[in-house]
Amino acid sequence: MSDPVEPEAARTTTRGDLQAVRLPDMSSSTDLRAGLRELFLWVEAYAVESINWYTKEKVSKARWSRFLRLAAVLSIAGGTVSPVVAVGMGWAQQSIWGYGLIGIGASFVAMDKVCGYSSAWIRYVSTAMALNRQLVRFQARWPRIEARVAVNPVEAEFAEAVQELAAFVDDFALLVENETMVWVSEFQSHLVQLESGSVPSLPSQPSR
Repeated sequence: MSDPVEPEAARTTTRGDLQAVRLPDMSSSTDLRAGLRELFLWVEAYAVESINWYTKEKVSKARWSRFLRLAAVLSIAGGTVSPVVAVGMGWAQQSIWGYGLIGIGASFVAMDKVCGYSSAWIRYVSTAMALNRQLVRFQARWPRIEARVAVNPVEAEFAEAVQELAAFVDDFALLVENETMVWVSEFQSHLVQLESGSVPSLPSQPSR
């Protein structure tokens, strides 16, 4: 029996986004246990690739978040200190440049908020952890399901095992959908902030 699990699952992140994958063709399979095992491997591979996507994508989000936060802190700190230094050095007319630095720092904060680097970093970490927990729990439960089919290899037991797989996929996809809906809500909120001209405050550093 051919094993399409790896090449199909690999397509989920080929273009940098989660992609749809095809269900393996089991129409020619006459062995219920072998077909069930192939279906489980397909579901497991898809879940693993989804988790790996979040784990990989969070790296770039974390890098940009740290850079923009550090740049904002340095700019705002420089803008706060520079007028005092300028006045102390007798360069009172140059103290106005401090406001420019503070404005630049606020721009870094706004960029982070609008592009969603910090919020995406936190979402990706939490989503990857939730998905991984759900997968591990199902992996631990699956041997009992396979053993039940092995003891009584009839179509009814096979159908119940497939239903267990379908329930897992549905719950797994719901976590991904919820994360996406949070992103949509945040993006819309940031657009409203831009249109209203409000400048977001400096967000706190996540513990990660």
